[in-house]
Amino acid sequence: MPKIIIHRGAHTIGGSCIEINSNGCRILLDAGMPLMEKGGGEIDKRKLENPSVENGILPDVKGLYKNQTPEVDAVFISHAHIDHYGLLNHIHPKIPVYLSEGSHALIKIGKVFYPDGSKIFFDNFRTFKHYKPFKLGSFKITSYLMDHSCYDASSFLIEAENKKVFYSGDFRGHGRKAKLLENMSKRPIKNVDCLLMEGTTLGGGHKVGFINEEEVEKGLYDIFSSQKDVSFFMASGSNIDRIVSLYKAARNSNKILVLDLYTYYVLDQLKKLLHGHRLPPHKNDNIRIYYISGHAQSIVDYLGKEILYKFKKRKIKIEEIVARRQEMVVKLPVSIMERISKELVKNRPLKDVKFIFSMWSGYLEKNAAFYEFCNKYQVELEKVHVSGHAYLDALKSLAQALNPKTLVPVHTLERDNFSEHFDNVKVYDDGVLFEI
Repeated sequence: MPKIIIHRGAHTIGGSCIEINSNGCRILLDAGMPLMEKGGGEIDKRKLENPSVENGILPDVKGLYKNQTPEVDAVFISHAHIDHYGLLNHIHPKIPVYLSEGSHALIKIGKVFYPDGSKIFFDNFRTFKHYKPFKLGSFKITSYLMDHSCYDASSFLIEAENKKVFYSGDFRGHGRKAKLLENMSKRPIKNVDCLLMEGTTLGGGHKVGFINEEEVEKGLYDIFSSQKDVSFFMASGSNIDRIVSLYKAARNSNKILVLDLYTYYVLDQLKKLLHGHRLPPHKNDNIRIYYISGHAQSIVDYLGKEILYKFKKRKIKIEEIVARRQEMVVKLPVSIMERISKELVKNRPLKDVKFIFSMWSGYLEKNAAFYEFCNKYQVELEKVHVSGHAYLDALKSLAQALNPKTLVPVHTLERDNFSEHFDNVKVYDDGVLFEI
């Protein structure tokens, strides 16, 4: 019988790491950096600076790490969020890492623009195609493309010894790929023995009044189309759904969208990966690029200065932003927003300016710079966001479609409440081995 150990994720959000063993073949589902202590407490930053098995940052997985003899056959990464791949720099370089093409691209781009001194062994990366099963040792594995705030996210069907395990990864049913969940409900996988399903949003705190990504786009359009001065926008550059919503809202309201080099390069590379997909940028569109020196230097160091020349026709300077301020929608780091604001107020005071926060509201509390910027320049903070994770109706939709013999909660702080909403729930602690 296949055996499963949740090394981390039984009672925490993020830091996911789950092992499945069949006939001595061992695979891991995700190898994430933890976001919190067990139960939701804040992590001591000193632990993150010196991760180890002893301090709990590295899960206790025999044969996974660089200082050990490799005994894990493969690591499968569901998507390119650090709480799912952030420990890859610690694993043994002989262990292959499997992930989607989009996840591969996002991780490599992130290491260029935000290098942390650690090394990920990209030579051991192996990309797969969604919906195309492949064999690895005792396992047959199929990736399913999922709707999530991170681009090209996977869930996994793992088959071994006539048993089926489905790992949801992170998903939702209200993004730009909402039909993926609908399709899975219409054509469900049969005879699932175990569903490992996330439950991030259970317990509340993830809704801010917008139902889906379409509503977010409309909310942004309403702001941009009536703005009397510049608008500032804050979101993750790797949240492609959100960047597309931002792009469409700015374009449809005849505004100029100012991006940093990182966000623009992500779009440019994903568009190439998809061979001309409808993703921006488009020829003669409304996107301009503000060159941050650190980003520009990273491109020169790792990618070559010819890329800066290639993007030069889109380059915008502060002087043009100031001169055309009412036309501007600015998505840049808050430190650069402050630099621009200093120049704007020399011309005239900021009036009726919005700072649009389009991320999980918990980040507002973790980073004081957002409120400090708004208070300093008397800018109104407005939340326009929808979660990257499934709400209860989508969680129920997946669970009902797959109808598993056993449903095991992961990536949640609310595992003890799963049985109120789902059938056949079994709860396991981190480190406890169980059979299918």
